[in-house]
Amino acid sequence: MAVLEASLNLNKSAAEIFAYITDLNNQRKMSQYITEIRVDGPLKVGSRYTVVSNAAGRNLESVNEVIGYEQDRLFSVKTFAPPPASDMVNTTILESEGSGTKVTMKMEVNLVPPGMPSMPGMEDMMKGQMMGLLNDSLALLKKNIEG
Repeated sequence: MAVLEASLNLNKSAAEIFAYITDLNNQRKMSQYITEIRVDGPLKVGSRYTVVSNAAGRNLESVNEVIGYEQDRLFSVKTFAPPPASDMVNTTILESEGSGTKVTMKMEVNLVPPGMPSMPGMEDMMKGQMMGLLNDSLALLKKNIEG
């Protein structure tokens, strides 16, 4: 399991950023692939929700469970991904820094899931793609929340 991490400073308070990232409707603004999010009740540790996405003309559903929820500080979700993808944990950490907030996104993921062919360079290629996703997510968060 690899732990990947990327950070960015935003000119917003941790409270504003936390409110944005824990409003699941905003996830659709952060990904062109998400078409629907189904959640029952308020978010807290143990809450589950389903994300429906469309990739290459296929609808995929993943179940997500909130595993960390600390007001204005941390939001962590485990995604139970359908094969051939592997389960992963995404964590967003917020730290006050000057007049803004340092946002760190961490991803714990198996870069070569079981059943996927392991070829030379595959892990590095997957790591590059996942780091691209983290950096794209941070850039979209900055654009959406700062305007």
